[in-house]
Order: sequence, then structure tokens, then C-alpha cells
Amino acid sequence: MTITAEKIKHMTDDIMEDIIAIRRHLHQNPELSGKEKNTAAFIEKQCMQLGCGIRKNLGGHGLLATLASNKSPSIKTTETILLRADMDALPIQDAKQCDYASKIKGISHTCGHDAHTAILLGTLMLLSKLDIELPYNVVAIFQPAEEITEGAAAMLKDGVLDGIQAHRAYALHVYPYLPAGSIGLRNGVMCAAADMFEVEITGRGGHAARPHECIDVILIASHIVQALHHIISRRVDPMHPAVLTIGQINAGHAANVMPDKVHFSGTVRSLNTTTHEEIRGRMDHIIRQTAETWGATASFHMRYGTPILENSANAIEGVHRTLKKYAPSIPIVDIDQPSMGGEDFAEFLQHVPGCLMRLGTGSTPATRYPLHHACFDIDEKAMHAGIITMASLCLPS
Repeated sequence: MTITAEKIKHMTDDIMEDIIAIRRHLHQNPELSGKEKNTAAFIEKQCMQLGCGIRKNLGGHGLLATLASNKSPSIKTTETILLRADMDALPIQDAKQCDYASKIKGISHTCGHDAHTAILLGTLMLLSKLDIELPYNVVAIFQPAEEITEGAAAMLKDGVLDGIQAHRAYALHVYPYLPAGSIGLRNGVMCAAADMFEVEITGRGGHAARPHECIDVILIASHIVQALHHIISRRVDPMHPAVLTIGQINAGHAANVMPDKVHFSGTVRSLNTTTHEEIRGRMDHIIRQTAETWGATASFHMRYGTPILENSANAIEGVHRTLKKYAPSIPIVDIDQPSMGGEDFAEFLQHVPGCLMRLGTGSTPATRYPLHHACFDIDEKAMHAGIITMASLCLPS
């Protein structure tokens, strides 16, 4: 059978009802990072129905599903296309008023990982229905714990790529700032390196009326927070974008009691490796020196998250070429600026050349809320373009 753009479109049309149902099921039943047990079981069942080979419990609840090349045995290929989707949710209460809103209190798919998973399942469905010889083995990686930037590294540690001769690696991420159904591409640096950090200051508690008898950890923490933010404005080259954010701070139990501990945590992100190391070193110095100046002690833990994500020029060129052949109606948008968001697909790109693409999902005010917003939602029709794009990258070029 000759595969044309029109044929792929019609075959994708035929599975869209199922894909939307899958996405809504996942949306209603989100699971946090590292706890994706039921999500993984659901995905495994879908993949087994498609005849995929399965490896599971990789890096936690991660899955690897293989759709083997169906070339004749005499020309059997060992080259592989790797496709990745993340599947974890966020600790955010779903604020949408719709029949597929999250059923789980305080947890929601407000970053679109439900859509990523549904799209990858749709890609496998489409490829399994095409009556052609696939030039590559297709490996679909369903990754846990992306939101805490641990899943990709954990899967690699568990040998997810063992025995796989991956030719290219691709992933996509929904993006409300692009028109629904468009594909955003950027050559080179796409996402920032992102680390998470935790700080605990220990002092001496006591009565609020007698602060001179205490070591005020809240005051000390406020000095440290102010100083940390000055690293970006005064110690980092302004030509090297970087962000430091404190997202959580906890201390105390009552207004008239001075606590003996304060804990805060945050994230640091940058687009330059040297800058990133400089920020880490400055943070450690400021935290410990400030605490000691006021008679307190401090612990500082930096959890390395994900490296800078850099798209391969050859992979980007390949996407342009492939979409021109198999999906000329899908708009391609050139993304001119990298994102300060972290994305641990970068871990896979350390081993296999490839690229992260943006899938436009914004069409109405209801689908243009930013990622991680309590009302985040997508135009589900955009998943059609995501499936065609991912599937096309596995077809003869």
C-alpha cells in the first residue's frame, strides 16, 4: 500500500474518538510522580492489544513498548526510532468545570502528560494499522516522574536503552501559546538546565516578646532569600539567561512563638553550563555564610534535575522533511527563543540525537491557560496533528 498524506489523515481520523477517550480517562485518573502504577497498567494493556513487546517497571513504573519492523527477514533492520511520552501528573487541584475533570482531589494533569501518553498510544495504533514495511523498529517509552526530573535518568539507570540501536529520539510537549494543531520547532538549545534545592536553617526558638534570647530563623531566611535573588542580577552575565525561584517556605506554629527551624525550597534554571555551576557555588556560599553570621546553622541540598536540552540540527531538518512529505497541511512554527522550563527528555538526548517538539493546543480562552495552571486544558483536536507527526517520523523518508 502506498502511504499518502491523505491516507494517514483519514486513518488518524478513524482513531481519534478512541484517543480522546484515552486522554479523558487519564485526565480523570491522574497519578503523581513515582506513583503512576494504574496509569502504567492501563498503558500496558493498550500496548499488548496492539501486539507490542513490553518491558515494564523501568525507573519505577516506566514502560517500554516495541513495535518491531515488519521488513522481510532478509533485510531486517536493527535501527530504531525512539518515541517518548511522560505520564505523571501534578499536585494541583483541577479547577475546570467539565465532565472529564480530575476525580482525584489535589492532583491533575495540568501539564498535558495525559495528552502526550494518548498521542503516543495513538501513534502505535496508527503504525500498527498501516499495511507497509516499517523501515525502523519503533520503541515507545512511557516515562514516569518527569515533573520531579527523575524519571528519565532512572529509566536509563535501569537499562531502558540496553540492546537498542536508536537512530533518532523524538518527544513532543503540548503548548497553549501556539495555534492548535501546529508544530513548534527550534534548532539548538530548547530548554534550560533545571535543578531543585532545599534549605533548612536551624537556630533557637523562644517567646516572641524576647527575640534577644533567640536566633531568629525567619529573619535569617529572609536575608538569605533576598541574597539568593541578587545572584542573578549581580553575579550572572546578563547575556546568559537564568532564573532562581523560591517556591515554598515553611516555619512556625503560632504568631507569638519564634520557631527554631525554617525550611524553604526552590529551583534554579539556566541556559549556560558555566553559569549554572557559578550559581550553584554562590548559593552554597551565601546560605552558609549568612546563617553563620547570625549564629545559626544551615543545610543546603541541591538535587541535580536535568541538563540543558539541545535539539539536533539533523533531527530538526528531518522533521521538516518528513512533515512536508506526509503532513504538508500541519503548520510548522519556528520557535525563536528557548524555554526556561526544564525537560528531562534531555537525558535521552545525551545518548541519542533527536529533538523535542512543541504541539500547539491553544484555540479558545479555555485552552490558552498556561502550563501548571489549575484550569489548564487542551484543544483535543490538536492530538490529531501530534499523532501524524510522531507516526510520520517512523515512516520511509
